[in-house]
Amino acid sequence: MSRQRIRLCLRDLYHLDVVEMIERETRKYELWSIEHPDDPDFHLAFQFLWDAFGGHGEMEREEVIRGFLRDDPFTPDANGTYYRYFLLVARGPEGDIRGVRDGTVLVNPSYDADLCLVYLSHIYILPEARGTVLSYWLRIAPVELAVRYLADLGARGCVQLPLPDAPGRHFGMRLNLCAEMEYFAPELRASWQRLLFYGRGGFDAIDPRYFPYLQPDFRPPEEIRQTGNRPVPFAILLRRMGRERQALLPIEEAQAVMRLLYDEFRCHCEPELLQSSLDLVVRRLEQRAAAGKDAVRLLPLPTGPRDLHRLKRLYRPFVYSRYYPDVPDVREYLQSGVRERIARNPRLLDEELARIAAELENRPHWVYGNRDREFAWDGEPIPPEPDALPGDNDTIDFELTDRFGST
Repeated sequence: MSRQRIRLCLRDLYHLDVVEMIERETRKYELWSIEHPDDPDFHLAFQFLWDAFGGHGEMEREEVIRGFLRDDPFTPDANGTYYRYFLLVARGPEGDIRGVRDGTVLVNPSYDADLCLVYLSHIYILPEARGTVLSYWLRIAPVELAVRYLADLGARGCVQLPLPDAPGRHFGMRLNLCAEMEYFAPELRASWQRLLFYGRGGFDAIDPRYFPYLQPDFRPPEEIRQTGNRPVPFAILLRRMGRERQALLPIEEAQAVMRLLYDEFRCHCEPELLQSSLDLVVRRLEQRAAAGKDAVRLLPLPTGPRDLHRLKRLYRPFVYSRYYPDVPDVREYLQSGVRERIARNPRLLDEELARIAAELENRPHWVYGNRDREFAWDGEPIPPEPDALPGDNDTIDFELTDRFGST
């Protein structure tokens, strides 16, 4: 007697069914916002993040985080930027911490009158809670804080909200979730897993050709003076809430994103170490505008095995060699032997993508989102992606002899 497993279409659920399903999965977790460094959870929450990110120079020091929590969120900085730092903890059924997330909500009407940027700095999920709904809630929980912060800013007259009576529409503000992410390197499993995670969450990457972003070196100033400045090349990912299907990012909005991020960094980084990296991106955007363009491209991220080709434009050797200046992380990576491996096997990238796709295909999903777009029972053809970019399937190539020396 034969059997056939049934796939389930999410659109068949009534909206209250969806709410109830999520409630059942979520009720075992409680999310709390740490509002002051004297909170009894502060030290442990900070330590989880520091152990995950501090050793790589990607986490602010403890005294900096304590200062963020003490700062008045309704007093702007010298550039007119309002910011509210958040540190969230998720507790499990027994009351123990299962996840931590931090970041900053940033608003500056002089940069972009109706833009609110939610900078998602760090997230850490303890092993016991990985593979649960908690990672998704910690990705979007800051939106609730941002909406409350906007309401408070508007009530105090700090900012002019376009729709002050419409919290469901973010008071008429354009809300962008922003995350920094390492570029795709097939040998680093976490790099493609994280990009898939954010791709499924509606995030795109700003084209690094015009946005070669560098996260500042967060180490203590005296340590930086001894060893040299080491900013980290990262892709900037955006989820432009309510505008996720838009393929272009206005240059004015891209400039505002960069300036808001660097205003946050100025609170604890030496100004002279920031300026060159800020100028690099601003100059690229100005060159784009001078060429008569009013936007930069947003690169869609992969969501599964069928669109992994999207990773090609975020392939670390390609991006580093084409778009980034001579900084230590770039130079060391390109001189680590990666160029030699590509020279020996020009099909290396395609083979690695095929390997990753095969792994993902071995984990079939039995719930799908839309019967019209994902009518993909065995043997049925998959229609081409409507948002595929020209050249997405081209083999990425770059000069193996470049400014960092011959291979």
